[in-house]
Amino acid sequence: MNTHTLAALGLAALSSSPGWAQTSPSAKTWNVDISGYADLYYQYDFGRPAHSGGVNGRWFDINHDEYTLAALQLDLSRAPTAQNPLGFLVSLYAGKNADIVASTEPGGIDTYKNFLQAYASYLVPGKISTTIDFGKWTSFIGYEGFDSRSQDNYSRSFVFTGLEPGYMTGLRTTTVLDPRWTANLYAFQGCNEVQDSNHGKTFGAGVTRSFGSGSVTLTGYYGDEGSDTQNDSGSYGGIGFPTPGVSKVAQASLYGSWQVNAKDKLAFDAEYASAKGKGNWSGAEIIYRRQIDKRNAAAFRLDHAEDPDGLRFFAGSLGLNSLTGTYDLTLSTNVLFRLELRHDLASNDYFDSASGPKRQRTTITFAQIVKF
Repeated sequence: MNTHTLAALGLAALSSSPGWAQTSPSAKTWNVDISGYADLYYQYDFGRPAHSGGVNGRWFDINHDEYTLAALQLDLSRAPTAQNPLGFLVSLYAGKNADIVASTEPGGIDTYKNFLQAYASYLVPGKISTTIDFGKWTSFIGYEGFDSRSQDNYSRSFVFTGLEPGYMTGLRTTTVLDPRWTANLYAFQGCNEVQDSNHGKTFGAGVTRSFGSGSVTLTGYYGDEGSDTQNDSGSYGGIGFPTPGVSKVAQASLYGSWQVNAKDKLAFDAEYASAKGKGNWSGAEIIYRRQIDKRNAAAFRLDHAEDPDGLRFFAGSLGLNSLTGTYDLTLSTNVLFRLELRHDLASNDYFDSASGPKRQRTTITFAQIVKF
């Protein structure tokens, strides 16, 4: 039995014991919340790609025929309040996903990869609630995210994988105008950058409209992206362009979700971006999730990504589609098993296989999420 299997069994046993998820007394004294999770998976690609190539075009589920520790995350946080307006969030991150997230970081893959997020918060006194965050935080673009505990499907869409940035470093403000409207402003180094790659800054804004059991968000950014210096992955800048040079990039994102009733949820995400002098990219996805009962749920996702200038998937003009079905079995409050079947289609021969690149690919994945 390998170490990953032993870790999974040990975490499952601990998470089933009373009090495992409770905050320690010393942490409670300081009003610090402590939580986290482990994400492990086994995936089989029926095209049987070489282990060195893996399941290309995916973001986190990239290993074929291997049991993998994808992520181990520990969150330490204190929310700012009117009585104590200073707060913070630190998300410590390890596993294969940490390398993937930091793959285009201009400061080097290993420099900041174990800090998925690290920022300080300040709640501005006043009648209108405004919070200022400074540090590193995950992207405000798009519906999906890094945290495996809150995803409708296990794998991430092509839209999330190739078209959306992963994290930013800088300043953001969140203003709750009233129960229905929330506004955000952003100023940061660049997409996927702790260390600035081009001495330019990127600025963004967003607005969220809440309605009953749902919300819609319109957000975007504009600024200098790219670099003349290669990063560790061989691309340029945190945004990961395939060719050198700095370009003015503008991206808009419209996404939202609606809890139709106690069991059914709908979600969507639409993206469009352009890089001056380089090209553009776009995509969309829709998700339906059904909570069958307390322990069982199913989610289905259809997504499409368009990369006509080869800026995001490095394969020339390329269109990618996927149809994903995910079944969830909740064993306890802290243990979730996920079974996923996914079929991918490309506009040309793109997916690695034992007999050469193919236009279609089917994978089956078994994952275990252990929360603590």
